[in-house]
Amino acid sequence: MGGRARMRALPAMPGLLSAACLIAAVTAGQAGAQVSRPEPEYTGTDRIEEWSERRILVVTPHPDDETFTSGGTLAILAANGNDIRVVVYTTDNAGSRDPEMTKDRLKAIRRAEEEEACRILGIPKENIVWLGHDDGMLEYVDRRDLTRQVAREIRRFKPDALFSVDPGSPWEQYHKSDHRSGAIITVDAIRAARWRLYFPELEAEGFEAWSVPLVFFYYSANPNYTVDITAVAEKKARASAAHISQFGSMVDRYDPEAVDEQRKEWAARLLARAERENGRVVERFRRSTAY
Repeated sequence: MGGRARMRALPAMPGLLSAACLIAAVTAGQAGAQVSRPEPEYTGTDRIEEWSERRILVVTPHPDDETFTSGGTLAILAANGNDIRVVVYTTDNAGSRDPEMTKDRLKAIRRAEEEEACRILGIPKENIVWLGHDDGMLEYVDRRDLTRQVAREIRRFKPDALFSVDPGSPWEQYHKSDHRSGAIITVDAIRAARWRLYFPELEAEGFEAWSVPLVFFYYSANPNYTVDITAVAEKKARASAAHISQFGSMVDRYDPEAVDEQRKEWAARLLARAERENGRVVERFRRSTAY
């Protein structure tokens, strides 16, 4: 008997069919919310920039990505009394063309720059967690171990919101290995932190399961949430310029005597280049509750 004949021969089962349709619709809706289509522009009243006394976890591939993309929002959150932790995947110890630069020296420079940027934004250096992986090599680190490392930090801190690279952005998928790997690992770690049996050894260490209620993805191709950072735009520019080893001539030849002058010059440039909407300086994110 052909496929169509078999289908016609099936008895009518409205109850089962309705349940199946409902399950399929719910499943499709969940999948759609997570991966298949962008979330709509957020129009609700729960504005993160108005939060106070909450816990914010930031996960960044390099010591600078969170400053460049989210520095204004983080400055607002810090000023409002929120507790902010920054988890950095790599030491960023390879981003120099200076023939006299070494990995150890650049690692120390980048660490000091990150601490200075966080200080400007209002985040104490004690709140920075360094996972310590080599720059450009994140995708070669054991993925299970890496996911466990980040899941541990999520369970340890129990954030009310988490900021990270958008794993769905094509530019991030194809451009930089640390961004590509860090984005996917962070999302996997969010799930692993939520389910206690993913890494039962974490529970044995005293880190109970934690569901991250809200995620803000930066470097997103599908932003749906905009923060007006005009009031702290100059502060963000100074924090971004703190990462001076990554700008201009300092990449080719790092001159410690020129750091202060170069930071002032680049802060002015970055402020002039800042993204604007209707005359206001803004940052954009993909806000999601699907994880």
